[in-house]
Amino acid sequence: MSCKEKRMTQVLKGQMRFPQAESVIFGPGCMQEHLPNVLQGLGAQRAFLVTTPSLTSSPLLPRVRETLGSSVVGEFSGSRAHTPKDVVLRAARQAQEANVDVLVSFGGSSVVDLTKAIALMLAEGEDLDRMKLQVSTAGFLASGLPAPKLPHIALPTTLSGAEFTAGAGITDTERGVKEVFVDQKLAPRVVLLDPELARSTPALLWAGTGMKIFSDALEALCSPRATPYSDALAHGALAILYQDLPAAVDQADDVARRGRCLFAAFMIVSLLPNTGVGLVAALRHQLGGRAGVPHGIASTLMLPHVLRWNLPAATGQLAHAARKLGIAGETEDPEAAALHLVEAIVDLMVRFKLPRRLRDVDVAEGALPQIAEQVASEFTVATNPRPVQSNAEVLEVLQAAW
Repeated sequence: MSCKEKRMTQVLKGQMRFPQAESVIFGPGCMQEHLPNVLQGLGAQRAFLVTTPSLTSSPLLPRVRETLGSSVVGEFSGSRAHTPKDVVLRAARQAQEANVDVLVSFGGSSVVDLTKAIALMLAEGEDLDRMKLQVSTAGFLASGLPAPKLPHIALPTTLSGAEFTAGAGITDTERGVKEVFVDQKLAPRVVLLDPELARSTPALLWAGTGMKIFSDALEALCSPRATPYSDALAHGALAILYQDLPAAVDQADDVARRGRCLFAAFMIVSLLPNTGVGLVAALRHQLGGRAGVPHGIASTLMLPHVLRWNLPAATGQLAHAARKLGIAGETEDPEAAALHLVEAIVDLMVRFKLPRRLRDVDVAEGALPQIAEQVASEFTVATNPRPVQSNAEVLEVLQAAW
């Protein structure tokens, strides 16, 4: 292995942060089996169920309601992509009127983020400008949000992994900016990974969010804060996704594979507070807030272009990932192996029929400079393997994807 391919001998020093969830329960049928006991364990009697319009016609929503039983005192099914501020205000006021003592999210990342945002407003009030993410001079996230938050039980139906984070993205639609709010008390207390609840998730959504987790895993591997612990989880999750995601996309009823994909999301997103992410994550945040591109689509679309741009700083990590996945041979040149990984990602995009150009998802070319400006100032780029030093560099990546 060449000097270029491997990291210098790493002095391990730092601090590990773990998910705030008290419990992660997984397996087919775990929602019906465990949710009543979870409510009882939290001492909760007045549940507010948060979901999305797409699930209101699903036979799965009545199953969730039935399992919650008489504890449900309110329901909000108006979640929208990228969690607009006006939706958060309506939902929080409805929950407040119902005098709830527990929040239950049933859906993907927008539903999970909306539920966190409800908890935030119920505890801290409606002045979001006061609550948005601050970064201290030491580079650590400082929320300044001391109030206790209502417990949140998450029933995810996609592979976004938002249920394992303490942050929520809320979009200011007037300014077209997605802002981040972070408080460890916002993380769901209990997560139930039940693949039975994901059987109605459309193939395109499952594929897009699965590739978003694939992207997160690669960004964790390439992070300057990576450790042997994070590398092991990232490689393990990549192996699960590369093997099981295609079949799980094709067959929604394959609960074994959909369950393994859900577990891969847990493996990756739970470690991201320790590694950080990178340029792909920053791009998806702003492509979502400014152009309405779903996070899974934005992550997948931008990933090959970001990997190529990062190649000078991440050849070794990407080559190692390619070899472990069987995409490249053990003796292959590191740069060639890394590029084979990029090609394999493009092949997955084609197989899943995911968009490959920004113009294909209605992002205007004239909007790219403004998006680049927002991305360059995002805190997530601090852990990109290749330092982002200007708006022009981000614009270069966006133009390559357009």
